Amino acid sequence: MTTLWRVWALRAGRSQMDQSLATYLDGMGTALTIPHTMFLLAGPRVVLVDTSFESAQAVRDAYPQEIWRDPEEEPVALLAGLGVAPDQVDIVVCSHLHYDHCGCNRQFSSARVVVQRTELDYALHPTATIMEREFFSPSGGFRPPFDPTRMDLIDGDRQLLDGLSLLLVPGHTPGSQAVVIETEHGPIGLLGDNVMVAENWASNVPVGLHTDLDAWYRSMAKAHAAVDRVIPSHDLRVFADGQPVVRIA
Repeated sequence: MTTLWRVWALRAGRSQMDQSLATYLDGMGTALTIPHTMFLLAGPRVVLVDTSFESAQAVRDAYPQEIWRDPEEEPVALLAGLGVAPDQVDIVVCSHLHYDHCGCNRQFSSARVVVQRTELDYALHPTATIMEREFFSPSGGFRPPFDPTRMDLIDGDRQLLDGLSLLLVPGHTPGSQAVVIETEHGPIGLLGDNVMVAENWASNVPVGLHTDLDAWYRSMAKAHAAVDRVIPSHDLRVFADGQPVVRIA
């Protein structure tokens, strides 16, 4: 019998960006407030998908932007509210290695960190200046938030645990990976920043920040074949009740 997982979305900070970064060529000049979402998966093991940014100050020191995190949005505080200590996290899955998805990896020093090999290769040497900034890549003179020596590198699709699978879904970045979770409500997909907001999934509107637009469309077709429902990574509507922790399944 397939293991069924429980899933929570955790709002580990917020920031403001131009809407067109989330919806390609649409909403230029419109400010959009976004959450920086982590996901807690509870089953036979404790799994985190993404770990938000290191700190608002660390991000602003790298390049100025509107970004903040209230005390109750600290990753350790969010997990404590669910009865989970940092050393109880068994696995951290990074959907990709942008600074706001792996920034708190070091807080979970006991966890296995799962990353696509193609993602790490690109993160160390991006071809675009804007991506050097998004990865805090050493090739751009940044101190990266990720530690290459603490990664379990994988190649392509993989069953991680019973009821929990990874899919290689390039587009936003070359090594983006989706997490497909079996739950009592059916399979749920977490697609990282391939699906920042609901419109990316529901209306097939690409994200504005991408390395390969054609790959994004192919990845969406692959994901639609695997799941009917996804939870966006940067959509404040996920937290419509205003609380920083939301039970998804």
